[in-house]
This record gives sequence, C-alpha cells and structure tokens, in this order.
Amino acid sequence: MGNELLILPWRCPFCVGGLVRDNDGNSIERCHHCSGVGLTEQPCGPAERAPRPPAVMRAPCADCAFRRGSPELENAGVQLPDEEPFYCHQGLFVSASGSYEPTAMFRGLPLGAMVCAGWWALKSGEDMPAKPYREVPITEDEVDKRWGRPASTPE
Repeated sequence: MGNELLILPWRCPFCVGGLVRDNDGNSIERCHHCSGVGLTEQPCGPAERAPRPPAVMRAPCADCAFRRGSPELENAGVQLPDEEPFYCHQGLFVSASGSYEPTAMFRGLPLGAMVCAGWWALKSGEDMPAKPYREVPITEDEVDKRWGRPASTPE
C-alpha cells in the first residue's frame, strides 16, 4: 500500500468495528470483508456512511476550489492535486504575493491545515457543493472596495 491514497467512506455491513459477532453477541474473529478495520470502500450492498474524519472541514467554504465557477475548476483542474489530499486555505497565512502558505510543514504535509471539504466530497462520493464559487476579499483594501470603509474609520 505505501504512499497510496485510500479512503474508506462506508462502515462495513458485515461486522461491528472490525469484529464478527456470533448469535450471542460475542466477538469471535476479525472480519474478512474489511480486514478488521470496520470501514470499507466497497460495501457490497446497503451500508452506512462512515463518519467524516476530524481533519476534514465540516462544509466547503464560499471560495472552495471545488465549487462550480472556481478559478481552479475553470482552469480544467490543473491546479488541483490528483492523488493527494487538497488542503483548505482557511486559516493559512497569506504571503506577500497573495498566495496561501502553511506556517509549518512536516513530511510534505501542512501542519494545522484541514482537508478541503469539497475535495473530500469528490473523493468519498458525497454530494459536491451546490452553491457556485464566490470570491472572498483577503486584504483590507479589497474589503473596503467591495463593502465600503467602516463608519468608525477616519478617511
């Protein structure tokens, strides 16, 4: 398996937490379908969705790269990673060039960054964001230009 991305979006329908139980409710052996993990990518029938991992954003942000009309999708997805997690820019530092930069990296992963909810939906088979992309201003000048200067701010 190694560095291969594996997402298990379903609870295994044949076991409870990776263990098969007998008629009395006693755990008797590891499940052969999910190899004792309790989650699977192919449920082989009706199954309950696995809970969303805590490191995945709860909902796509207004300017999510996976919303219809986003610059990333308009550019045929060339800026989106194919076989690795895509991290949400919310909470990341904005560099002088206007790009989002993680404050710290470890083994190629941005520390403290959450996985993008839109990317998760695409990879796990959940519903994609329905509302279209909305540009969100990131600097004070952009906020002032779009929404006006606050009344308490001297000109």
